[in-house]
Amino acid sequence: MTINKQKADKKGRAVPWNKVEITGGFWKKRMEVNRQVTLQAEYEQCKISGRVDSVKCIYRRERDGIPEKGVFTIDGVLAENMTDGKRIPRPHHYWDSDLAKWIEAASYALRHEPNEETERHIDSIVADFEALQEEDGYLNTYYTVVEPGKRWTNVYRMHELYCAGHLIEAAVAYYEATGKRRLLDVVCRYADCIGRTFGPKEGQIHGYPGHQEIELALIKLYRLTGEERYRDLASYFIDERGKSPHFFEREALENGRDVEDGGPKGILGKSYLAAGPYALFQAHLPVREQKTAEGHAVRLTYMGCAMADLALETGDESLWEACKRIWDSVTLRRMYVTGGVGSQDGCERFNFDWQLPNEEAYQETCASVGMVMWAYRMLVKQPDRVFGDVMERALYNGVLSGVSLRGDSFFYANHLAVKPEMFTDKIFRNPRMRPVRQKWFPVSCCPMNLARLVESIGGYLYTTKGNTVYVHLFADSRAEVELLGKSLTVRQETDFPWKPEIKITISAKESVEGDIAVRRPGWSRTAAVCIDGDAWKGGEEDDGYLHIRRVWEGEVVIDIIFSMEPILLEAHPYVRMNIGKAAIQAGPFIYCLEEADNGKHLETVFLEPSSNLELIWCGELLEGITVIRGKALRKKTDGWEGFLYRSKEDLGEAIFPQDALWEEMTVQAVPWFCFANRGSGEMLVWMNCLSGRGKDMDRTKEGSRELI
Repeated sequence: MTINKQKADKKGRAVPWNKVEITGGFWKKRMEVNRQVTLQAEYEQCKISGRVDSVKCIYRRERDGIPEKGVFTIDGVLAENMTDGKRIPRPHHYWDSDLAKWIEAASYALRHEPNEETERHIDSIVADFEALQEEDGYLNTYYTVVEPGKRWTNVYRMHELYCAGHLIEAAVAYYEATGKRRLLDVVCRYADCIGRTFGPKEGQIHGYPGHQEIELALIKLYRLTGEERYRDLASYFIDERGKSPHFFEREALENGRDVEDGGPKGILGKSYLAAGPYALFQAHLPVREQKTAEGHAVRLTYMGCAMADLALETGDESLWEACKRIWDSVTLRRMYVTGGVGSQDGCERFNFDWQLPNEEAYQETCASVGMVMWAYRMLVKQPDRVFGDVMERALYNGVLSGVSLRGDSFFYANHLAVKPEMFTDKIFRNPRMRPVRQKWFPVSCCPMNLARLVESIGGYLYTTKGNTVYVHLFADSRAEVELLGKSLTVRQETDFPWKPEIKITISAKESVEGDIAVRRPGWSRTAAVCIDGDAWKGGEEDDGYLHIRRVWEGEVVIDIIFSMEPILLEAHPYVRMNIGKAAIQAGPFIYCLEEADNGKHLETVFLEPSSNLELIWCGELLEGITVIRGKALRKKTDGWEGFLYRSKEDLGEAIFPQDALWEEMTVQAVPWFCFANRGSGEMLVWMNCLSGRGKDMDRTKEGSRELI
């Protein structure tokens, strides 16, 4: 097998993670925490829980299996998978994916910072996988150890292809980081086994995975090896999905299972969602016929990644149009202001349009990771600020919220409002919904998914297309970029996201004519640009990027200052839970109020458009952050003794006396991603907002304040 060397052409190209070095600033700090704390903590949890040793085939069903069919817990795992440290736990059917994601994240780290112990851990796990692999290439711990002989009998639910996909991604990353191809050879044999098993021919399984993932992994493998059969297999899985008669039903009947079987009744049953049978798995319709974002959010974002990748590689415009249609459904009607998706706890799924609750918000960390991955692939195909802004929003908010500043505890679900009593009273029973970051989860996809994204962040900064280098994200970094067959060094120096100044130095040993296109974020109303000290008078093009066109030779310095001030965001009027409310954004960050700064009962705080919000750097708070302070009003509770509800007449006046209802206060908001790092307490993103329109409101006296 040879490794494919890609050449520049008019098709969009990613600038890979191993061509970009993060040299300082915000992301350097986050990556250091990721390497020194997060990856180590994750490995220890994988070791303690039995994941690492599960690949060694030490579990014996007749000796260790209790009970025979297992007890399904509220956290979505079988009781026998919850080791107490004294017995050998039964390998779970997605543990291979947990190990694979950790290998992938650790591989990225090795490229940036060699670590002999980490490399030994990876090599040991790789050796176990290699020993586990069967002669025909099949590789899955669960079906080798727990249910031998039953491979490919429950593709609907048992994550075989999902685990295979993550193993492929791990192998590609480990090869790119170290040059070691042992795991790469293993997964190529496995991918070939899958290719012989699934497909349109007689004797093959005419089906697709219950949880999408392998599709985007196969495209990575194709791009590395140049072997078109991997791309074609990814296309088959996408094209086959949702066809009638439904594969999941055929599979169940062929293997003697109840079609409705597969978990707690009403959760994984085929008719659970209004969009139709198997909408939870985005298999209710062929992908080109799907018009709305349905079902499990992570599954959908991974499917979107594969659709965008395949549209790029094959030129399939019908697939691209379907991908954009689903994207619009997500980002225009079903996405949180933090870039998170999947509002429903039950099934970790999308709900109907405009259904974006705050206290009950789920927006799984993995789904935010998926949105970043999907947005970047959209940018490779079609550079447009619409995609870049969503990528930035999800990255700085939905993703970073998922890990503590110390790096050793995690969120699975990420709320936009927290009232601790909702959880102490167990109104929410799912432990993954707790608004306090936890050391680990029996379902541990989120910690590893977050770690691999943080460690590969350099791979999301740039793309190229034709004669243009696109700068999508801003980070203190150095990159080697190929443009029209010639090499450019792109150096960013910046304190972004805390400060709006970006210095980009372009170095070219050979002269090359083309564009450097820099995204002007949607939150920035203006952008001042200088080139080698002289003001640039160029304009912004329709794609939302500042296109600087010239012959690049020697060293050219581009200085950009974006406007970065606090702005109030309003939700669409159909998002009924946010009517009369506003959220604060400054730069890429969404801000929130916390009890630690503003006291209890945050629901009584009201902002005004004239609150004079101000950005202030606090070097000692939460490891150094920019806070927002401003004037606000708090609704008084005076006169409420003896009332749960009251009328104006209860106060003996025709109207509420305004001065008696409000007290002035100074609010302090912190970036939402770092909430809950000072213990448990209330939190609020969407705040009550007063119009301040005074006499313009009906029947109100001048100076009074009314709800928007």
